[in-house]
Amino acid sequence: MNKEMTGYPRLFCRNYKFAAKRLEKKKKKSLDKAKVIIEDLRKNRNWSWYRELRYRNENNLDSIALLYRGIEIPYRKMFSNMEAYAKALKVYGLGKGKEIPICMSNTPEFVYLLGAISMIGAVANIFGADFEINYIGEIIENCDSDILFVEDNNYSKISEIVATTHIRKVVMTSLSDSFIGGKDKYESYDRPYAELFTSKVHKYKTVKVDSQEENTSTEALYIMGIDDFVKNGKDCTEELVGDVNLDDKFTVTYSSGTTSNTPKPIIHAVRSFNVISRFHDPEVNHTPSYKMFTMQVAIPTYSSTGLISGISDALTQGSKLALEPIYDPKFVVDSLIINRPSYLDYTRSFWIRFAKEILYNPKYEGIKFPELFACFSVGEPTELGEEKLINRALKKVKAGRKLIPLPFPIVKLSIAGGDCEHGGIFYRLFRSYHNHNLLHIFSREPAGVGTFDLVDVSILDEEGNHCVPYQMGRLVATSELDMMEYKNNRVATQRFRITDCNGKEYGDCFVDAYQDSSGYFHLKGRRGNGDSRPLYKISDCILRDYKRVLSCEIVENNGHYIVHVEFQPYIRDPQTSLILIDRKGKKILGKEISSKIVYRIHGFQESFALTHSGKRDKSAIKLDKSGSYVKVVYRNGSSVIESWNGDIKK
Repeated sequence: MNKEMTGYPRLFCRNYKFAAKRLEKKKKKSLDKAKVIIEDLRKNRNWSWYRELRYRNENNLDSIALLYRGIEIPYRKMFSNMEAYAKALKVYGLGKGKEIPICMSNTPEFVYLLGAISMIGAVANIFGADFEINYIGEIIENCDSDILFVEDNNYSKISEIVATTHIRKVVMTSLSDSFIGGKDKYESYDRPYAELFTSKVHKYKTVKVDSQEENTSTEALYIMGIDDFVKNGKDCTEELVGDVNLDDKFTVTYSSGTTSNTPKPIIHAVRSFNVISRFHDPEVNHTPSYKMFTMQVAIPTYSSTGLISGISDALTQGSKLALEPIYDPKFVVDSLIINRPSYLDYTRSFWIRFAKEILYNPKYEGIKFPELFACFSVGEPTELGEEKLINRALKKVKAGRKLIPLPFPIVKLSIAGGDCEHGGIFYRLFRSYHNHNLLHIFSREPAGVGTFDLVDVSILDEEGNHCVPYQMGRLVATSELDMMEYKNNRVATQRFRITDCNGKEYGDCFVDAYQDSSGYFHLKGRRGNGDSRPLYKISDCILRDYKRVLSCEIVENNGHYIVHVEFQPYIRDPQTSLILIDRKGKKILGKEISSKIVYRIHGFQESFALTHSGKRDKSAIKLDKSGSYVKVVYRNGSSVIESWNGDIKK
């Protein structure tokens, strides 16, 4: 059993067993309160996501629901369009339980479709065009609908595989469908992506046999535009609102793809959307209402994070939802200029790109974002050095001054996340302020993250015993937000389920972590197949020097630890800094580990490779063959940098 403690916080928590009992009592009290709220929801609002949206916005119909390239769409019109889409779905024989394949970006048409699918009780299977092509064919074949919804930009990538499936009808959308007169109000900013905003639907549309009937040949696909699809349902008189409850299947989305180019399909029930919405309410979460916010969603639609923490959160809180279809780190600042959000989810790599552009690109000199208030880094841990850079940029753009016009920078980076399987359960608002606590100053460990009252989170050792504070172990969690299962993958679903020593079942978060004496959690990286402790020990050691180090990622290779390190942009002599860091590491880590460390220094203009979800691609890091690997060598009391030509796996 791994009894390893993190070490440095012991001064603040000598009686671990007492602290563990205190935290357990506090958690039970929170879970008991949450149980009452959930029981009330199940008794009085046991319905679909669409009905929850209607219920929450009955007195908000004239407020703006969607913002898309300067076009404002009120809640009233959004619901009307959802109903029109639902009519068309009914005309084409779709109803409760039918699984519909979708390959679309963050556009108004996607929101209308998602609401319509919820209304009739169907299931949205949302995948990405950049998935492995044969895997896309498998996804489509496993859906029992013969109709595919796809964006024109994506269709060219997947058309050949679609033709081999059972799909007989394709409804095609474009990024310009909602433009008034086909005009992009922000054409000057979107110019690098002009081709994506140029509708290609006419290029693919099937010519009708006559003015009344579609080509019903079983040998060919029938392709129609979204307007044609809606028109076909205008005379539908069927009942649209299906008999749906919180435990019915609603979405199939996909994991982040950090370990495979065929990300796992994750099934979420309606409860994952409706329950978390209830716990975001001010009277439950004890935070101000988000109703005055503009919340931007840019994370791809095939991630449950984008759906639940972006689209659903904004609309269930009555906020304005800014839809951003371009998910590219090079576009982060321009996207904010277009949408002017006050709430924003980005991965840390996107935030770092934002900071570099704001601080060092003359193009954005003088730009201000006074409405930018809640800045959440999601998906993976964000370190002290990264927060230091990002917070400098937020200060420069005067983030939050419009909402809180104080003479000091109130807005700092906030942290949120969890995994797609659990629906996103962790958060910490303005984390940098909490870092001034003595515990974090002495330990040089960033403040941990909390979770919502409805989530039961724990740290387990290898025997399933619950760890005491500061004892490293396996992070597990369970709540109403949990996925139902991995679709068609019983083995992975069984592996996800973890049982503690008392027989209680949790879902595995697949990361090493510990809990501090205040009840907050510190995530230390993804659990590997072997002993992952040396990796986070090395990472902790290097990242302590946050004034020099911006980021580091570590992979194992043939008995060596390959440390990919990026220094703060103002560091002029990275090799000298590397020697100083390695020297400290030798004292902390010991000779056995430090002798196996090899470095790869990333330059200012160089970025870590990213997965389709915007997280760092560990497989690409492992396969990096740039040839710029170095070792710190000690000879006669002096330290030098030498190139290293060890074996790097292909």
